[in-house]
Amino acid sequence: MSGASHELQHLQARIRNLIEIRPELGVRAVAKLAEIAEELEESSRVETTSASIHSSDLDKITDGFKAFKKRTYSNPELTNQLKTGQWPKFMVVACADSRVCPTTILGLQPGDAFMIRNVANLIPPFEKAGNPSVGSAVEYAVLHLKVSHILVIGHRACGGIGALVKMTPDDGKFSTEFIERWMEIGKPARESILVKELRGQNEKVDDICKTCEKESVNNSLANLLTYPFLVEAVMSDRITLHGGYYDHIAGTFQKWNYDVAEVLRH
Repeated sequence: MSGASHELQHLQARIRNLIEIRPELGVRAVAKLAEIAEELEESSRVETTSASIHSSDLDKITDGFKAFKKRTYSNPELTNQLKTGQWPKFMVVACADSRVCPTTILGLQPGDAFMIRNVANLIPPFEKAGNPSVGSAVEYAVLHLKVSHILVIGHRACGGIGALVKMTPDDGKFSTEFIERWMEIGKPARESILVKELRGQNEKVDDICKTCEKESVNNSLANLLTYPFLVEAVMSDRITLHGGYYDHIAGTFQKWNYDVAEVLRH
């Protein structure tokens, strides 16, 4: 028997003895015990609810894997092939936004696409000394996996592009540790003719952002063409470049082929 249980029995005995000696204390004892019981029940409900919330969050992950294993992993033709390596046809660059998972919205299966996801689906220009994370992924996809298509997908209501549109140009002051410095990669999109025209017409911020979101996709595609090994693959017709735009509010998806020849001429 635990110490708490033993102490509780001792208190119960004391209360019973007191009530036997002075029966009139019974009403007060019942009221006090009811009050204590209510407090304990409330505390128990709060703790149980909190534990249930956290458990439910994690259960979603566990249940999701169980569903994946039953629905997808049980396909031996797919899983046996993937056990030996990967041969994706696509490299997909998408935003880290939780609403725009390309695997889900495009119906991709494991092994279909090599993924790069970051804030605002940005590709920095080729630079050996900087951004090795993105550069190494591009290099691996092009030279080792030998993907056939690169698709950069932008999306509606992108927080990164919203920050880019609202940034004060070139004042050198940042209110965030990393976000604004990262979004500087997208400045050419903000300064594009289409975005400047909308600004000049005092269009709504949402309309400006939608245009900038698409222009940012083209900016990332243009930056890809600063990678010498990628230019070689494109010019030899081993890789094609594509832009995409997912509007999760309207439920639409646009795709366009990127005019590489036009960019390289400039």
